[in-house]
Amino acid sequence: MGLFALALAGVWLLLFIASSQTYTLEYAVFASEMNAGSTNQRSTEWNKNELHEEDVLFFGSSTCYSGIDPSALNAFGLSGFNFCSSNQTIGNSASLIPAASMDVSPECIALDVFPWIWGTTTPALESTKDWIINSNLRTPAWSKAYRTLALESGDIFTFVTTFYYDFVRRFKAAGSNPHLAEDLKGDYRGLGFVARSYDALDGIECESLTRSMSDAECRYLEEISTHCAERSIQLILINPPQLCEETFDMPPCFDGLAYIDGNAWPGAKTPRNFYDDHHLVEAGTLSYSAWLAQQIASLLHAS
Repeated sequence: MGLFALALAGVWLLLFIASSQTYTLEYAVFASEMNAGSTNQRSTEWNKNELHEEDVLFFGSSTCYSGIDPSALNAFGLSGFNFCSSNQTIGNSASLIPAASMDVSPECIALDVFPWIWGTTTPALESTKDWIINSNLRTPAWSKAYRTLALESGDIFTFVTTFYYDFVRRFKAAGSNPHLAEDLKGDYRGLGFVARSYDALDGIECESLTRSMSDAECRYLEEISTHCAERSIQLILINPPQLCEETFDMPPCFDGLAYIDGNAWPGAKTPRNFYDDHHLVEAGTLSYSAWLAQQIASLLHAS
């Protein structure tokens, strides 16, 4: 059994080395990296700053990374950074938040809790893979987060890829492939924010949709709340603005937590601020971010 395990480890090592030499083999054996969502640029920017003093860290899905510009906080004497990714559920953020907290001691964690993606029992595999494949954050804390997410997502091959990308990102950064397809409708503006250039809507017909948070998601939220409380970090939940709002009962795990409803933003029901029913165009993002920054600053200054 020992010799078999050693031989198997040798095969994987040879495969790791061979795959790292060519994008064609890497993409065939493991996965294809991508620019969409700008996780590569987001993580690279975070790595470049040796001294982190950010006040507010944002976590959540695409409604967060393309809907919140952290630079809006500057008007209130605050700074921030966006750690959001596509389909990043509360379960995904529960593993990423402790990793980020090893790099900085923020005053606030702002968690986007978009109701449309509620109802899961495990972290979303899309976001898990995005961070594993496209992130240049490879400290032990971040690598642990990726492996935890892979295991909890239930995909064993994705778990194996965490070791490959920890190996290859030591000498080949995510995003360094010059032939990588561009995110044609996304412009990375810094601080984790991606401005979207899709055409704005003129109008929309809404359908009724009811969502409910699973017990597993509430447990993940309680983990986040406990993590923040132990470090004297203010946790703020954010329901992003939507042209077509989901109907839901307030989850019991929201009790006692600060909550901002983005649908109270004056532009939340203006179609020209959106390119679909829940994603903002750049003009909408700038207006919403200014409003949201004021809400966050008010909560922090009141605490």
